[in-house]
Amino acid sequence: MDVSTLNAKQAAKAVSLFNAKYFEMEQALYCLSKHCRGDLLKGNSSGVVEALVWTIKSWWGVQGVRFETKALAAQALSKMIWIQDHFEETSNIHPNAEEFAYERVSELVSAMVNLGVSRQEFSLSSKILHCLSPWQIPVYDSFVRKSIGIPTTWNHHEAYLKIIHWQFSAIGKLSEEGVIWTGDIVPKSPLRALDKYMWWLGGGSEGKAVVVREPWKIINQLGIVPS
Repeated sequence: MDVSTLNAKQAAKAVSLFNAKYFEMEQALYCLSKHCRGDLLKGNSSGVVEALVWTIKSWWGVQGVRFETKALAAQALSKMIWIQDHFEETSNIHPNAEEFAYERVSELVSAMVNLGVSRQEFSLSSKILHCLSPWQIPVYDSFVRKSIGIPTTWNHHEAYLKIIHWQFSAIGKLSEEGVIWTGDIVPKSPLRALDKYMWWLGGGSEGKAVVVREPWKIINQLGIVPS
C-alpha cells in the first residue's frame, strides 16, 4: 500500500463505520488503559495492568501468546520509565517520534524476554504501548506488514522500523488534506484512526471480526469507576 493512495475522506468514513460497530469495546479498553497510568507512573505491576495485557491479547487476536505472558508483560511494563507526557495528546509529530516509538517497543520486547517470555512479542508489545500511548506508538502486526508490502524475510526490528516510518508518513499525508478523519470518540489519535482505517481496508468491512458482547465486564470486575 502506497501512502499516496490514502484518502482522508475515505479514512473518515472507515473510522466512522469502525467506531459505530466497536464503540463500546474501544471505550472500555481506553478506560482500562487510563486506569493503568497511576500504577505505571509508580512502577507497580498490578492486576489492572495485567488485565490490560490480556484484554488486548484476547480482543485484538494476538496469536500464540502463552498465559504466563500476562504477568510477565505487566512486570516488564512496570520496569519501564513512565512520565505523564507518555499519556498526553499531542497535535504535532515530533522530530524524534519514529526513534521514540521503535525504542519503546523494542525495550518492552527485550524486557519481556529477559523475564522469561519465550519469543519476541513485537505485535503484543506494540499493541499494549499503542493503547497506553495512542498518540506516539504505531501498531505492528502481520496484517500491517502485508498491507505495506514488507518481505517475510525481514526480521521484526527491520519490519517495525519500516512500519513506523510508513505510518507517520501516512498521517502527514492524510492531515494535509484538511479533512477531519480521526473520528469523534477518544482517543482521537491519528495513529489509532489510521489503524482502524487500515483494518477496514484490509477486510474489516466484511464484518468477520468478533464484537465482544460485554466489553465493560472486565471494568466492573476490577471495580473501576469509568471517568
